[in-house]
Amino acid sequence: MNKKDEIYDLLVSHLVDAQYSFGQRLSVKELAADTGASRQPIMAALNRLSSEGFVRIIPQVGCEVVNPGPDEIADFYLMFERLEGLLAELAAARRTEEQMRDLRALQARILSIDFDDPHSAAEYGQLNRAFHQLIHDMAQSPFVDERQNSNFNMSDFFINQAGGFDHFMADAAREHDEIIEAIASKSPGRARALAESHIAAVASSVLGGLRRSRAA
Repeated sequence: MNKKDEIYDLLVSHLVDAQYSFGQRLSVKELAADTGASRQPIMAALNRLSSEGFVRIIPQVGCEVVNPGPDEIADFYLMFERLEGLLAELAAARRTEEQMRDLRALQARILSIDFDDPHSAAEYGQLNRAFHQLIHDMAQSPFVDERQNSNFNMSDFFINQAGGFDHFMADAAREHDEIIEAIASKSPGRARALAESHIAAVASSVLGGLRRSRAA
């Protein structure tokens, strides 16, 4: 991995984990001191993050984390749910029996989480990504999968800015069961509708959490 990709992955991790807040200024000088990297790979990583919507680069001023309004976030989740619905629809038509076994096994791990323990949110977040990635693999649509993976990073960024997974993870985990059964029964339309509803519920939780945090 080259240095600019290494810096990019580090910054994405910090953004997704809410180590940077909405609107926070990012200093290239401080990032260089923290990472030991030169200005060039840091700027390359920031330009990539800017193209993906995580940061804004202001000429002659600097770089800051985006601070989107509720309508922008709602629009993002509308796009996100439509793409996830498409991938679930394709998965229902193209999945294999081996993939179904893997998906059920992964769901069993998710349901074994102690949802009353707020420290389990990180584990849920990782397993949830793996769950949706397996559905993407079933869909056999690499171009759509690549775009949706970037959207998942943005969604996790919003989720953690809004207070984290622990506010909705128990309900979201149970919704997986219906999605699994729709894919297993090769019902593309139902799989799509359930996946879209699943993401819409996450969006509602995120927007509610952000409203509460901004009102505090």
